[in-house]
Amino acid sequence: MKPESFKKLSPEEQDWIDAYIEGTIETDEFNKLQNRMLDGSEFRAAMRRYLALDNTLQNEVPGAENLDVAAGSWSFQDPAREAVAPVKVIKFPSFVPIAAAAAMAFLLGSGWMYWQGSDSDSTTVNSGGEVARSNSDEPSAEGFAVITRLFDAGWDADHVRRQEGDRLGTELFELASGTAEIQFFSGATMTVEGPAEISLRSAWQAECREGAVRMKVPPAARGFVLQAPSTEIIDLGTEFGLEVRNGEGHVEVYDGEIEFLHKGEGKQLVRKGGAWDLPSDGVAELVESGLVQYPDADRMGSQTSERRQLDFERWQSHRDSLAEDNRLIAYYTFDRPNGEKLIPNLAKPGGGEFDGAVVMAEPVAGRWPEMKEALEFRRPGSRVRVNIPGEFSAFTFMTWVRIDSLDRWYSALFLGDGYENGEPHWQIQDDGRLMLSVMVDDTYVYPKNPNKKAAGLARIYFSEPIWDHSMSGEWMHIVSTFDPAKRSVAHFVNGKEISRERIEEKFFVDKLCIGNGEIGNWGLPHREDPVFAIRNLNGRMDEFALFKVALEPDEIRELYERSRMIHR
Repeated sequence: MKPESFKKLSPEEQDWIDAYIEGTIETDEFNKLQNRMLDGSEFRAAMRRYLALDNTLQNEVPGAENLDVAAGSWSFQDPAREAVAPVKVIKFPSFVPIAAAAAMAFLLGSGWMYWQGSDSDSTTVNSGGEVARSNSDEPSAEGFAVITRLFDAGWDADHVRRQEGDRLGTELFELASGTAEIQFFSGATMTVEGPAEISLRSAWQAECREGAVRMKVPPAARGFVLQAPSTEIIDLGTEFGLEVRNGEGHVEVYDGEIEFLHKGEGKQLVRKGGAWDLPSDGVAELVESGLVQYPDADRMGSQTSERRQLDFERWQSHRDSLAEDNRLIAYYTFDRPNGEKLIPNLAKPGGGEFDGAVVMAEPVAGRWPEMKEALEFRRPGSRVRVNIPGEFSAFTFMTWVRIDSLDRWYSALFLGDGYENGEPHWQIQDDGRLMLSVMVDDTYVYPKNPNKKAAGLARIYFSEPIWDHSMSGEWMHIVSTFDPAKRSVAHFVNGKEISRERIEEKFFVDKLCIGNGEIGNWGLPHREDPVFAIRNLNGRMDEFALFKVALEPDEIRELYERSRMIHR
């Protein structure tokens, strides 16, 4: 599915943009293009998007060129996206009037507003002294609670199958068996034991229709309301349990106090140690405490830790087995003995020659906190430098990555330094799409516009969007394959193929190489030039593998299953 700005183009509009980017646009077409941009903001946004994509195939020149309308050329630097952005140099046809060139220069020169989420040509300040923005400018997400832990969770066939990290909104949460922990954004925490049916109303209210729950409500969430079929419980900052079976309720207070309203009765205050039966057709009755065993978050935590340890040991066995695969070029798990600045290459065929050098990337918790390390690339200079000589006939790139945000134009996964013939660039664009490209001909010059500065001939193979703001902080298994023999490029997320595209004859290349490259960043300054593009990955990575073959879909699915976290 393409972004909206691409969807709304007519065939004629698409032809205009293609011809403009290729430098082959005719006078009448350019006039129509210019008029169309003046008429509609959506088309201007689409034009900017296409120019941004085309930029990846052009020279990325540090510094700025002078604007020279008389010469029929101008340059655009995007200050909002990178500290020192690469320059996009576009040559206009020599017949374009100066006024038209100036109008286009103004349009693209203000293009940074698009990347900030606005298509306006002006900035206003509201009464609070803040820059005024439309509601669509600010990223948003839905939900008011999140599943923080699951233990032996089971789901019936007609249930929604949940995972740790899932956000919950106004909906019915059903659990057939096992235990789940739900944290509300108000601060209240609910531990649910199945079989259970919980109606979630808001960050401050829920209803237990069936099952047993235990609530922990800190002072910040005081006033949280939990309903039963015939009762409303108002928490006053406490810990309590509620069980509902076939419409009959039971409540017990472990700490602090609650108030409840049962049917038509008056408000009842219950303090620590108090327990009440809540019949569906009778009055509430004070009973002995300890009659019901409620789910225990602490016990659940201990059990989960034991399972995670077993999970981690299972992954270690997989790691050792994978390292023996003779199709591997390099394999890094980012564990650093004694905090060394080298990341060992675990692939037996490559050995220590392909070890990675850590530059500014910081050790952080990986998928198994306190058991496994990851590297975080949050600072602009963060990277892992590698040198991988040799020539290859195919590539598979694999990583476990946690993206915190896509707050720059491109976020690097793995890139060759120079982007010369046969060298790959593997990245994520700011709209969440995976990008894989391999340089076909770094000497290529556009034949119809020989003066155009070009980065050579290459094609970017995009996936559908794989990430949005709601997925911030989630671990993902990402794989991309480049297979010249089968003329195919494919992308995979969490073991599933999400896109596949054919390599056209024009973009065919079967002699692949890497040489010097980087994990998590790109843009090593030239020896005499300190300027570099900011493409560091805003997130962390705790496993990366590079194969010299294109793995089959079933192999990729197996890699995911054997390395994933079953218990988080």
